[in-house]
Amino acid sequence: MVRITGTQKKLGVSLSLLVVGALIYGASQYYPTASNQGYAPEQPIPFSHRKHAGENKIQCLYCHSGAEKSRHASIPSMNVCMNCHSVVKVDSPHIQKLRKAYAEGKPIEWIRVHELPDYVYFPHKRHVAKGIACETCHGNVKEMDRIEQKSALTMGWCMECHRGQTTPRQVMAKMYPHVKDPKGPVAATNCSTCHN
Repeated sequence: MVRITGTQKKLGVSLSLLVVGALIYGASQYYPTASNQGYAPEQPIPFSHRKHAGENKIQCLYCHSGAEKSRHASIPSMNVCMNCHSVVKVDSPHIQKLRKAYAEGKPIEWIRVHELPDYVYFPHKRHVAKGIACETCHGNVKEMDRIEQKSALTMGWCMECHRGQTTPRQVMAKMYPHVKDPKGPVAATNCSTCHN
């Protein structure tokens, strides 16, 4: 009969753990996350949120009015752009491109940055109504010349907020108004909340 020493057992367990760790690492590299974090595509017309939302202090909801009323915040129609750019910076080649497309009735084909999978139901209006600032999910767009997906926007990332782990302080204060240092869930975490 073969006897296994304590040292051999420890070596066997260590090697097993090393192999399992390597398999997990390999799988994580082969199956990437669903996050587009860091994605910042070049747009057909360079649009600076730093200039518009930062320097000029245009509120998010002026351009993205759908965020208050619907599931999608939406990219603004060119009518919204032309409210200002019919008289502002009309000599800029970028604004001339915008004005030409507007006059011809052709849309500018903006590249979507923040995109969730089709099976996710995310209502902007519900979050806006709760007072969650756009920056909570979209980052400090007032400082971005080119929009970038700053947050992971994965299921785990959202669940951390719904469970109260990463929820903005002002939202926690609304949910638990009589608690000094509130902790706890702030939104439903059942599957049907986000997956219809």
